[in-house]
Amino acid sequence: MQNKKLNDTEKKKIIQDILGKNHSAAGQNYPVFSALNDGLSTANDVLTFAELIPSLNALLSGAVVSTVVSTASFIGILLFPVAQFINLIKANQIGHRMYSYRCIAYTTTAWAFDKPNPTGSPRIISNINSGPIQKRSSATMEYHKLWRETSASVLKELNITSVQKKIPLSHIKAIFRALGGTQPDKLCLELLTQFEKQFDSTTRNIWKSNYKIRYPH
Repeated sequence: MQNKKLNDTEKKKIIQDILGKNHSAAGQNYPVFSALNDGLSTANDVLTFAELIPSLNALLSGAVVSTVVSTASFIGILLFPVAQFINLIKANQIGHRMYSYRCIAYTTTAWAFDKPNPTGSPRIISNINSGPIQKRSSATMEYHKLWRETSASVLKELNITSVQKKIPLSHIKAIFRALGGTQPDKLCLELLTQFEKQFDSTTRNIWKSNYKIRYPH
């Protein structure tokens, strides 16, 4: 088990040892491997960098390699299958979409760190209810229902990813934790930023303004 951060030469040597003659395929993905190794080293995780490399490669299989140049882009790939179901949920209203995306980030974070799954975002609901427009009593219930549906779908999709890629859930969790710097609120923020491209310039600014509301609030 690693207890210190390795330098680039040491990291590349580990990748070569693990992947053998196929190690050159890791070139474009090196930033991800490096961040993963640093995260595991910092966390003194029960899973080692070497153990997770095959799972990392499986998660990257089928991805456009040129797009995997940073931890952020890799988190986007991890999140992609989870986020697709959002189109199946009736979240046409911008407020509903934002709440669903926040639910994806919160649920994934709680799952990765084995924490109780949040049942909602109290701060967001409070902000909605305190707005200038009088809300229907059923409006809050709609947000709660949307959160429950989204959260259940997130957990289902994470399990599907594990089965389809033949990767233990514990490995996917460890990868998320490491890429989040072993800090739940940091991972959640990384996940939230992945949804910026879903909004136009005006709504994107609203979305980003709520980054100040940190997980799990």
